[in-house]
Amino acid sequence: MLSLNCPELDAYHLQCDELLSSFDYTHFTESFSALIHHTKEHFANEERLMKELHFQGYMEHFEEHQKILGEMSQFLAMAMQGNTLFAKNYIKNGVGDRLDLHIRNIDSQLAMFLKSKSEM
Repeated sequence: MLSLNCPELDAYHLQCDELLSSFDYTHFTESFSALIHHTKEHFANEERLMKELHFQGYMEHFEEHQKILGEMSQFLAMAMQGNTLFAKNYIKNGVGDRLDLHIRNIDSQLAMFLKSKSEM
């Protein structure tokens, strides 16, 4: 995944990348649940930082987090009901690209903001 040269964000992004690259398809729902848990934790950390530092783009960023988590939860629910085909395809071909897009378009703004705050 893209590095933003922002340690507060990059560490979580690296962990997410590791979870995706080592995804255990034989224990699909457990692995997917772990990915969602990690993503929720990461998003909560970002949201805390944005609130503490009064980031103006908070609402847009928060709404994007909700969309991604909703999407992930929807695919996990499908898998838990036995419909793993679409969920596995989402893990293999969708979620990584979705998260990369989020990092490029949304997290990059937050990273610039955090860097500007640390330079003050």
